[in-house]
Amino acid sequence: MNLLKSSPHSTRKCKVAVIGAGASGIATAKSLIEDGHEPTVFESSDQVGGVWVFKNTSGRAFSTVHFQHSKYVSVFSDYPMSMESSEFPDHTEVLDYLNEYVDHFDIRKHIKFNTTVDKVSRKDDDWEVTVSYPGGQSTFNFDAIAICSGIYNEARWPNFPGEEKFQGKIIHSKDYKEPSIFADKNVLIVGNGPSGVDIAVTASYSSNKAIWSYRKNRWLLPRYCERIPFDFIVTRLNKHIPFRHQILSLVHIKKFYPIMLDHQACGVKPNVGPEKSGPVFNEDALNRIRLGAIKTKPNIAHFEENKVVFEDGSSELVDMVVYATGYQVKVPFMDEYLGEDHQKNLNLYKMVFPPELPNCGFIGFVYGNVIFPTSELQARWFSKVISGEVELPSKTAMEEQIQEHRKHQEEGWLDSAYRSLRISAFDYMDDIAKEINAMPKIWENWTILKEIFAGPMMATQFRLNGPHKWQGAASWIKKVPKLVRK
Repeated sequence: MNLLKSSPHSTRKCKVAVIGAGASGIATAKSLIEDGHEPTVFESSDQVGGVWVFKNTSGRAFSTVHFQHSKYVSVFSDYPMSMESSEFPDHTEVLDYLNEYVDHFDIRKHIKFNTTVDKVSRKDDDWEVTVSYPGGQSTFNFDAIAICSGIYNEARWPNFPGEEKFQGKIIHSKDYKEPSIFADKNVLIVGNGPSGVDIAVTASYSSNKAIWSYRKNRWLLPRYCERIPFDFIVTRLNKHIPFRHQILSLVHIKKFYPIMLDHQACGVKPNVGPEKSGPVFNEDALNRIRLGAIKTKPNIAHFEENKVVFEDGSSELVDMVVYATGYQVKVPFMDEYLGEDHQKNLNLYKMVFPPELPNCGFIGFVYGNVIFPTSELQARWFSKVISGEVELPSKTAMEEQIQEHRKHQEEGWLDSAYRSLRISAFDYMDDIAKEINAMPKIWENWTILKEIFAGPMMATQFRLNGPHKWQGAASWIKKVPKLVRK
């Protein structure tokens, strides 16, 4: 383990290019500022927020989207979301929160809006960044670079036979905003990730008919279980039980058994557990299926002029198709280093550092449900590495870890487009926290041991000890369980 040096201050101050002002970018800028670095954030749009911006030209939010996990475990470690916000905030509340975070920590002055990064190049010991903006193009030199542009950039379009002769409309979920487009139409939604689930449910209320096609069943879990957020089930105590998946299945059988029966009744029960397939949280999906408001279908076989034929031989008349089929990882300004297949060539030590590129970090290039705190820990680690307070292993050791992690992903998750980006979020955050010595210390936090071990896995635990502690961490950790049991 690479332990943090004893000095509370950075030993090297760097000029750092931060690419993207979404959640990962602003968390990175904040971490860099804390350590005395000088970040410049390049954002191609006119505002912060990334995928949470609700407009046609940028962002991926649509009108009915909410956090998959509760606000208590989904936000940054030292800036809780307001008490007035929903426990599972919608896109407007999330965007407000990100803007409040930026202003609270005085990050906005470091952001260059309407500025697109065209290319980055390694020049001797520095990074050269070329950007375009209204009125011109410029090149800047930096000591380090943080790539925070995310994994939701270029839509992934499937290619089914007969698409060219289909007379209806086909869109990707990235272009979907309001359910009014479904009025009086037979709508087919393809894909059962979080967006696919939400859109299928919404379409079931506003369309003439909602048909939902996907390749494999996955668990559809409610956001609440026994009146508390479902994510409160995951605690530090049960996270460290040997064979915890089997034991938790027994401990929580009362909670999971009715959900399993609902999946069986709807004919959508997966053949693997939630820990292997990755659940989606939505309260209405199973009910809408059972009521017949959503008609489930297997994968598409081919299109015809006014209908879609599925792999089981059945067909449906369809007016509109929504591909909720995800995104391809594209980092166009890194073509020189990532080649043609960016995702395949994105080989990162602990999902952050490319072994062959010094002073370069990818922040937020993971697939999971608690991206804000995950990205924040990555950013804190990145900042300590470039300052010289934490050392990375040798290039060979990093490459070996990457291969080991790839094997773990292949064994631990079902095959999917995002498998190479998947992490077990809470295990992963502990792993990164250890790199900066930010794990909660039992002997220093004995007054809140119950909350640390039996309470929800909030990122605030990583502000109790280590660099840049938050004085309000202990009181907030103690307070949260009471808030949801009022």
